[in-house]
Amino acid sequence: MATNNSWNTPELTTNGQLLIGNTGNNPSAATLTAGTNISVTNGGGTITIAGTGAASFTWNNSATGSVALVANNGYLANNGSLITFTLPATAAQLSIIRIAGYGAGGWTIAQASGQEIFFGSVHTTSGASGSLSSSNQYDQVNLLCTVANTTWVVMDALGNLTYV
Repeated sequence: MATNNSWNTPELTTNGQLLIGNTGNNPSAATLTAGTNISVTNGGGTITIAGTGAASFTWNNSATGSVALVANNGYLANNGSLITFTLPATAAQLSIIRIAGYGAGGWTIAQASGQEIFFGSVHTTSGASGSLSSSNQYDQVNLLCTVANTTWVVMDALGNLTYV
């Protein structure tokens, strides 16, 4: 039985090329294509694949009474008195904010004009008079920005949160 191994014949390729299957035909030399938040760097005998542009996430130990929230940050509410967190004026769609209760004082999330937080079938009052608050020391919330700068959704929560 004869086999066709013509694709095994070495060919000159450029940096980063691989042999890629081609149904019904011999494999072709081609490079990998980068996707969203992925980079591909081709070198002589190497290919480097890395994540790019992905939002970083930072945790903050918050022990003061008033904290301006920053998108893609988490906060440990670590104070014996109430901590008032204020939603950021600027947040891109798909930004995340997390708050984990720890200190006995609890936490509340204050809003600015035009901002609102949706929590299942309920929501806070739109604007500066609305808020979302913990009722117990260890309550937690994970928020996702669904409309840039203004609208947040509770993705998950632990405890019995109260809303105004």
